[in-house]
Parts: sequence; structure tokens; C-alpha cells
Amino acid sequence: MGFPHCPICVVLAFVSVFMGVTRSYMFYILVREFMRAESTFKLKFSFY
Repeated sequence: MGFPHCPICVVLAFVSVFMGVTRSYMFYILVREFMRAESTFKLKFSFY
């Protein structure tokens, strides 16, 4: 990959990388919260 010659290309590359990292991090948080909610639901269900 060559050196980007225009600042717009650099900005676009940084924005796309930042969006990808943020999206994967948000997906990880959602999955973690879903697993936590499901485990507490199973715990409540097993108590009754």
C-alpha cells in the first residue's frame, strides 16, 4: 500500500478504521450484556 497523497484519503482511512473498531466494540458490549441478561434469567428461572 503506497503512501496516500491527499489528506482526504488519510481522513477517510482513519474514519473507516475508527468506525470499524467502534462497531466491533459495540457488538462485543451487546453480546456481553445479552449473555449476562440470559444468565441472570436462567438463575431466576432455576430458583422458582
